[in-house]
Amino acid sequence: MIRSSWLLAVLCCSASSIALANASNEKGIHCAAYYEILSVAGDQPDISRKQSSRAFYAFLKHAGDTPEVQERIAQKMVDLGKEMPGKMTSENVANFRDKYDAQCQALLKPVWCEAYKDPGACAE
Repeated sequence: MIRSSWLLAVLCCSASSIALANASNEKGIHCAAYYEILSVAGDQPDISRKQSSRAFYAFLKHAGDTPEVQERIAQKMVDLGKEMPGKMTSENVANFRDKYDAQCQALLKPVWCEAYKDPGACAE
């Protein structure tokens, strides 16, 4: 009885860990797609095209730079792109950023530090 309870607890914790990792990976894929779209949109008042591209790469690397992850990011870009109808005007990009910027920006620092090992950006 104790052995089966222990095994059940281990399986439950493992499943929870896997679910958390998958949720984190989904957020990373979402933010990679978000920053890649921003890089295509061009320089923004507070983030350059190059910085957006580097943020995309940091999230890509964090999510695991595999063909499967790249495909999921590409699909997420298509999905997110549908939320910005028409051309990438300043107004459309601003509305898009209003919706996603805060959540991705909150995740960016640790992902950036992991990808680039930048002591200046990673100091507490």
